[in-house]
Amino acid sequence: MKRPWTFQILFPLVMLVLLAVSCDRLLRQWNSDDEQPASQPVEEETAPAETAPAEIAGTQTLNTTDSGQNLVNNAIGIQVTLPNSWSETSGLHESAELQAVDSGQDLYLIVLAEDAPALNRLGLRENAENYRSLLRSQLAVDDGEAPTEVAFVDDEFASQSEIRGRLADDTPVVYLHTTVVTEERYYQIVMWATPEQYQTYRSELQNITATFREIGS
Repeated sequence: MKRPWTFQILFPLVMLVLLAVSCDRLLRQWNSDDEQPASQPVEEETAPAETAPAEIAGTQTLNTTDSGQNLVNNAIGIQVTLPNSWSETSGLHESAELQAVDSGQDLYLIVLAEDAPALNRLGLRENAENYRSLLRSQLAVDDGEAPTEVAFVDDEFASQSEIRGRLADDTPVVYLHTTVVTEERYYQIVMWATPEQYQTYRSELQNITATFREIGS
């Protein structure tokens, strides 16, 4: 069963759905709305229907194999491999291409895809910084971020950081945020937990992230 803090932690992820309309547009909107209350649903103003990322989302399925559980989105051509304690889920993010949960340990995963041409003016480092900046801006208390040593995910260039902070109700949270760039897309792999759970399951979350890959259609 999901604990109450789970739903509070989802709030900062609302900003991530807007990234499908391009980082530049989001940053301009955020800079022009500095006085806007954090609780106001910004996406209603900045993400018109014609740019909503629903078309790219596809449908996920969970396939059990000898090597584990593969959570697959065939329409996008991506997958991650999950331990047996994890299951597919929905409702964590309305535009995520993959969503999963270990409900027993309150560990969460979403993967979001964005077509690379919309971001090609900037490189991996700059786009990853923009993604993380938008996520951090939604925390009531920003305790900062620490880059990890991850530079590749499945031979694709990646940028990964641990982001720590507190929510509006003072609940602490840790996000493991990974940006992966391929020829066609940018991906955000976002996993999160309380600090205590993150400390215990950090290696598992890192290992799941490392299984992310694009697959053939």
